[in-house]
Amino acid sequence: MNTISISNNKFNSLTKMKLNSKIYNTEGIIYDFRYKGSDKALKRFYSNSGVTFANKLYTLEMLDYYKNYLPKNFCCPDNLVNVGGEVVGFTMPKIEGINLRVLLDDEKVSIHEKIYYLYKIGEVLFQMKKIRKHTPLKQFYINDLHESNIIINPDNKDISILDLDSCRIFNNGCFAAKYLGTNVFVYDKPNKYIYNEDINNGYGLIVANENSDLFCYNIMVLNFLYQDNVHRMNLKQFYEYLNYLNSLNFNLELLDCFSKIGVFCDNDNPFKWLDSLSEEQVCKARENVYKLNLSK
Repeated sequence: MNTISISNNKFNSLTKMKLNSKIYNTEGIIYDFRYKGSDKALKRFYSNSGVTFANKLYTLEMLDYYKNYLPKNFCCPDNLVNVGGEVVGFTMPKIEGINLRVLLDDEKVSIHEKIYYLYKIGEVLFQMKKIRKHTPLKQFYINDLHESNIIINPDNKDISILDLDSCRIFNNGCFAAKYLGTNVFVYDKPNKYIYNEDINNGYGLIVANENSDLFCYNIMVLNFLYQDNVHRMNLKQFYEYLNYLNSLNFNLELLDCFSKIGVFCDNDNPFKWLDSLSEEQVCKARENVYKLNLSK
């Protein structure tokens, strides 16, 4: 992987990238950076020593080595950044567009358009499954899949996946993930969602696999419908909510995908059934409408 060396003065003069307050970011500080005529995002590590740092470097090197197998809309790290003899971070292409978290909260954007971009995420996960099957990249999962790590390009109607430095690739250690924290969906199903029992294998609580990626994706869709954090429900509350969605005549295959995240069978990708959602169903699925119905 290429390494860019810059002076302390130049590094200290960099401007932090302006991010919307709704965007979730915990792993590093993002700066605007320009290199060889191209706009970049420079991500500075919070820590550049120890096991976690070594794991991060290994992950970046593996992403670079196997980049030709990755989906084209993955925003891959492209350079390490060395300051004063120490690697402090890395660069990636600066992607212009709208953060998915912001778009989903924008009431001016149609429900149809929001569903379209959620569908595109499912397409990416389906493509990754084929990559694992047909290329040497047998162990590759996004891991920290959530709305803030996705950029919408309104011109070509495509998405870009960011923060791949937190992915699972081959034998790297696991990183923390927003939706894979301590919740009942994950922690009472150890044979489905794999616990990280080795502190030397990174600080993530769950070792990413296909089930964990699909869990995160299903939760993204459910949070969009509910307009709040479905993953914070207990299982009783969750299945009561699914029963309510059933009363709204939600597609049964879609409901089946949702229901599987809380039981011991493998998860499914719901993207094929998202186009079954009507505007009326989406509006009635919101927390405020649901709770009004509960109180009757």
